Order: sequence, then structure tokens, then C-alpha cells
Amino acid sequence: MNMKKVLEVLAEMQIKMPINVVLLVLLVAFLVSLIIFITYKHTYSGVMYNPRFNVSLIMITMVTTMVMIVIGSNISVSLGMVGALSIIRFRTAVKDPRDTAFIFWGVVSGLACGTQNYTIVIVGSILICLILFGFKRVATNINKYVLVIKGNSIDIKRIESIMDSNLSSYLCKGKYINEDSIELIYDVKIKKHNDIISLLKQEYGVRTVNLVASNTDTMG
Repeated sequence: MNMKKVLEVLAEMQIKMPINVVLLVLLVAFLVSLIIFITYKHTYSGVMYNPRFNVSLIMITMVTTMVMIVIGSNISVSLGMVGALSIIRFRTAVKDPRDTAFIFWGVVSGLACGTQNYTIVIVGSILICLILFGFKRVATNINKYVLVIKGNSIDIKRIESIMDSNLSSYLCKGKYINEDSIELIYDVKIKKHNDIISLLKQEYGVRTVNLVASNTDTMG
């Protein structure tokens, strides 16, 4: 089926769904997309949060719903839509696999809304939302950081003694000792906020203390 025939089929097609039902379907799709939007915004743990991508999740859900409304149960139209949409090439690279999962969530939600499977999409979306918020809460109980200490004439045993008393655990990743400087690098786990930075800065010979999260957030 060439593009001309596809356009002719689409032009001749009449939507059999009443306008009030169409509005209801799109309203449900919008509400579900808001759940996706809120979940992504409040469970995002990186430092490069992109609000435009989050808004695009709403668009993906709504557009997919409209496509399903157009297709309906017409097999010939569905084949035509597949042919028409096959010419589209998406070049945007998705760096975070988690973003891909949210895109898939939006597409599946649009498919469910377009076929009026409201119970599945609403219950499923709420459940996914609760699971992601729960995992975020568990993940933030223990935070992983990279601790970088720089100075000269540092008492390494004294430094590690302080970490023994104030950290959940730590692992030395590197010690760089020159004639006039010392740099210590540790992987550390912190259960909750504490004064480890100020305690280490008080030690003799310590010039700087940096606490770098795995998502590149820096404190100190």
C-alpha cells in the first residue's frame, strides 16, 4: 500500500466513536499521563532533569491514544497507519535506560486508553507510581558517595578512625602521596546527613574535603 492510498483511506475514514466518548478517552489519557509526569519528576535522581522530556511523556501518551482512536477495529486502516508511520525516523538518543522505560510506559498507557481499558491503565499506572516512589525512599536511606581528601602531612590512620565512627562503610580507592601533597579517595556510604566534612576539615594538614555523589552532585 503506497502513501497515496493510505491518505485516501484516512480521508474517507469516519470516526465511529461518539464525540463524548472521544473526550472521555482523551481525558483519561491526560490523567494517566499526569501520573507519569509526576512520577518521573519526583523520582528522578540525576542532575540533568529535563522538564521538556517530561512534558513529552504527556504528548506521547496523548498522541498514542489518538492513534488508537483513529485505528479502532479497522484492520485496513491499521495497516495503512503502520505504513505511514514507518517513514518516521527517531534520531534522539536516550542516554538513560530509565527514560526509555518511561517512554514505553507512556506508549502502553496510550494503547490502553485508546482501547478503553481504563481499569488496567489506571490501576497499573498507580501501582507503578507507588513502586517507584517506594524504591526511591529505600534507595535514599543509604547514599553512596566518593570522598576526596586533599592536604599535606595527613594522618591517614586518624582520618580512617573518624570514618569508622561516622560512616556506614568505606573503601579506599586510591592514595596519591607526593612530596608536598596527599590525596585520598574513598567510596563511602552515609545513612543520613552528618558532619563528616566538617570533622575531617578540622584535622591537621587537611586542606579540602569533597563529597561527590555517584550522580556527580558535589558537597564540601
